[in-house]
Amino acid sequence: MFAIGHFAIGYLFGKAATRGLHVQLNMPLLLVASIIPDVDLLLRFVAHRGPTHSLFAIIALTAPFLIMYRKAAVPYFVALLSHSLIGDFFTGGTQLFWPLSREWVGALDISVMSMTNVLLELGLFFVAMAVMLRLGDLRKIVKDKYRIALVLPFGAVLGPLLGIGRGIEYGIPLLLVIPSLFFLAIFVYSFVVDFSRKR
Repeated sequence: MFAIGHFAIGYLFGKAATRGLHVQLNMPLLLVASIIPDVDLLLRFVAHRGPTHSLFAIIALTAPFLIMYRKAAVPYFVALLSHSLIGDFFTGGTQLFWPLSREWVGALDISVMSMTNVLLELGLFFVAMAVMLRLGDLRKIVKDKYRIALVLPFGAVLGPLLGIGRGIEYGIPLLLVIPSLFFLAIFVYSFVVDFSRKR
């Protein structure tokens, strides 16, 4: 799954996790959490969807935050889990139980470049945008603290758009170009707002 789908799933599940907990959501941090496992795309010595997508790695990464921030960290933990358990689980699988097992675990083997995946991500994008607009969360991307963290989601969108990362064969499908440009515009606007406030 591309960043567009991971953002949408991470947002929808992270937002749902806030309901019973009554915690405020920081949108830049939620978007970062939704794509963190894909840091392996920058690491040539690590298999994509391998160790960084493991439940054990995710728990090890988030345990200190869950201990320190308790229920406030739960939406970010949920967004992070959604990456491997939902987003990539259906599009090729992950090494979900690494280091105990190097087996790939997944429900379906939908290619990320397939029309099925592209339409799914596009649909998720529109659903997430509708919810974000309705609840005012789209504005929070620009207003919340820690906007500098949007550098990671910016790279996660720009990389495939330019064919950077694992190669041009992982470039963004045409139908996901507009949602990608939409997110890039929001991220750039957020950087400009952040920079102008500090001057």
